[in-house]
Amino acid sequence: MSYKVLALKYRPTSFDEVVGQTSVTRTLRNALDRGKVGHAFLLSGARGVGKTTTARILAKALNCARTEGPTASPCSTRTDEDKAKACDSCREIADGKSLDVQEIDGASNNSVDQVRELRESARYSPARDRFKIWIIDEVHMLSTGAFNALLKTLEEPPPRVKFVFATTEYHKIPETILSRCQQYDFRMIPARELQTHLRKVADAEKIRVSDAALGLIARAAEGSVRDSLSLFDQVLAFTGDEVPDADVAGLLGLVDRELLHRASKAIVEGDSLAVLELVESLADYGADYRHFARELLLHLREILLVKLAPAESPLLHSVLPEEVERLRATAQALSEEDLLRALDVLTRGEAELRTASDPRVALDLVLLKLVHLRRLVPFAEIVARVERMLGGAAAPALAPPRPARPATLFDAPPAPHLAEPAPRTAAPASAEPPAARPAPAAPPPAGSAEAVLASMIGLCQGRPSLAAPLRAATARLDGQTLVIEVPPDFLAFGTMHEDEYRDLAKKAAGKSLTVRIAGDAARVGEPLAPAPAEERRQRLRETAEKEKAVQDALDLFDGRVVDVREAKASREDE
Repeated sequence: MSYKVLALKYRPTSFDEVVGQTSVTRTLRNALDRGKVGHAFLLSGARGVGKTTTARILAKALNCARTEGPTASPCSTRTDEDKAKACDSCREIADGKSLDVQEIDGASNNSVDQVRELRESARYSPARDRFKIWIIDEVHMLSTGAFNALLKTLEEPPPRVKFVFATTEYHKIPETILSRCQQYDFRMIPARELQTHLRKVADAEKIRVSDAALGLIARAAEGSVRDSLSLFDQVLAFTGDEVPDADVAGLLGLVDRELLHRASKAIVEGDSLAVLELVESLADYGADYRHFARELLLHLREILLVKLAPAESPLLHSVLPEEVERLRATAQALSEEDLLRALDVLTRGEAELRTASDPRVALDLVLLKLVHLRRLVPFAEIVARVERMLGGAAAPALAPPRPARPATLFDAPPAPHLAEPAPRTAAPASAEPPAARPAPAAPPPAGSAEAVLASMIGLCQGRPSLAAPLRAATARLDGQTLVIEVPPDFLAFGTMHEDEYRDLAKKAAGKSLTVRIAGDAARVGEPLAPAPAEERRQRLRETAEKEKAVQDALDLFDGRVVDVREAKASREDE
């Protein structure tokens, strides 16, 4: 007896046996039970998901002779024993010999003349069964003229005629055809359901195979039941009745799941040597580097799903049950931001592998980038901390301390605790410390020049370049004129912004004052020659280090002032 491949041997013969299309089969069963069956059906979906099989079951349900009318449970005809018990109509439909159920291919019967013959044949009553049924597979291959020739018959067919169309390219069907049919969309079958179906087949065939091997076949099938059974047939032809896990991956050209777990473990632990050894293993294995990058991308996506989705979420239906717990340990070691950044790097790296002159080196670089990624502090947290410090409030630490462990892929240097900043390195011994201005024993009297100057300094806190000259200045009132005496280094800058100081003085004093910028009285009569470049830079550095904003920035980033440059006046300031 000739061998029958698994895809044909285990082809569903009833609605209950159709895998993964519950919504479609339930609708058809209800329509049959209630006697509300349409005259035209369009079944669309990817390859191998049950479109033609469902069309044949529907034809058997409409014409089954065991009942007085259409039934949702037609005769089963898989085995010889079933066929012996089945009615003539169901048996002939299963064998493709029924005169009243014609199954034709749209690709080879796509002309107007062939559709005209179909229309002429539809005028006659069925030879024996209740309905004359046409199943047209790949109906999108019909020509435009053929579709137009079919329109009238499809809209108002004879009462005992049914049409069932199947297509993998729904978008190519004209709207005029779609509007005349009941449309049923067949979904891709999740890997978990395919694995369950393969287990039933393996048990029926007495095949010893692990769930992990069946999971690999289910993933390789990419949602197609027929593809999964065909791949299983191929594996059995190579291995026999006992299927080793290693042979499945090697035979189908799949990436071993262990290699993917090794990659994610190396990424978590920041182990550069491990990823280089992994690529060496891929070279010995003869794997396609780009294919491995795509599989690793899907692997990281599964880790992200396991991290974010609850256990009962339908998002996890694409993840095999035995993989979930194993992926959960990796997911706990990485944050959502870590995984998003890793996915982004790997996506760009996979695209670069297409044009890389040496794919192995390109894959090395991509994996090393993933290993050396450092965990970044979210920018929003840094901004929030700066805002708190400007408001005078103590900011909390950026993140709780992590348990001590080796530096890993996404670890960043510990963020400094800003509430207790570490002391910075003292200035070089050669630089003389600036003379400290003595703090007044009591606040200056209201309305005095010193009070106005202090208020002006407070008003320009948002602009350190304006506040710096005022902090180094003294003030006196000469009638209605506020004389601000600044050191020679700030004299040119103060004169340039005299109008802005006038506005500040008005706000500080509550009345209009004339402002005059003058040289420091201690230096009156001395030429205002510029200081040597090094001394000038040192004084600017010392002045900058006094600024509160600079102090906060140094504490935030644990930094130091490297260089200071005098701000140039903008066109608006001029």
